Amino acid sequence: MRWTQRKIVAGVVAGLVLTVGGFGMLSAQSQDKTDLRPRYCVTQDGRPDGQPPKMTTDEVAQHIAESFGVDAKQVKSALDEQKDFRDIGRAAMLAKISGKSFADVMALKTDDKDWRDIESSLGATREKVRQLRIEMMAKDLSRDGVIDEEGALKLLKDGYEPWDISCASILAEAAGKDIQSVLDLKKINNRWGDVADQLGVDRKELKKFHGPGPHGMGRHDGLGPDMMGGPMMDD
Repeated sequence: MRWTQRKIVAGVVAGLVLTVGGFGMLSAQSQDKTDLRPRYCVTQDGRPDGQPPKMTTDEVAQHIAESFGVDAKQVKSALDEQKDFRDIGRAAMLAKISGKSFADVMALKTDDKDWRDIESSLGATREKVRQLRIEMMAKDLSRDGVIDEEGALKLLKDGYEPWDISCASILAEAAGKDIQSVLDLKKINNRWGDVADQLGVDRKELKKFHGPGPHGMGRHDGLGPDMMGGPMMDD
């Protein structure tokens, strides 16, 4: 079995999102239960068919293991058993928060016990999930090399969206400005392309944008939400 990166992102995002009622990150849920589509997971640059590259089950398991600090073999076992990918993402998230193993958390999910019961028993509060989401976003944003993890974490805690932090970081580097001054240029009635024009930076610089979420799995064409005119995230 091979998995698209879209499905990997879906499971990871589902783990972080479903517990706390959304955060506004999921734009749609199709009839295919594995096809949850975060807004940033749309296409990959240079792929005319619009399809992200596929990964083996081993690669998927390793990615989830690294993202949440869980055992890759346990994750692979769940994948091989064709467990619901949303359950896998959610279990990985709860394992990270509770300190329990991935397998132990997955075992708690039964026909007569839903995730709300499990979350309550593991002490997975809304605040803990929100904090984990912020920490993971900060780490991912720092991997592009235009902002450090500490700086990203501070801005996220201040309420800035990952989209805006990533775009502002790119433009700040290109314009030789500090990121806060660039963020201040983004208003409710303009777009990041407009900010680039205001700074005298070629809009093509925004094509460096990867988008928040698992590194390298966001859009690579620089046309993510609110960059050139798409919808903004609404959390």
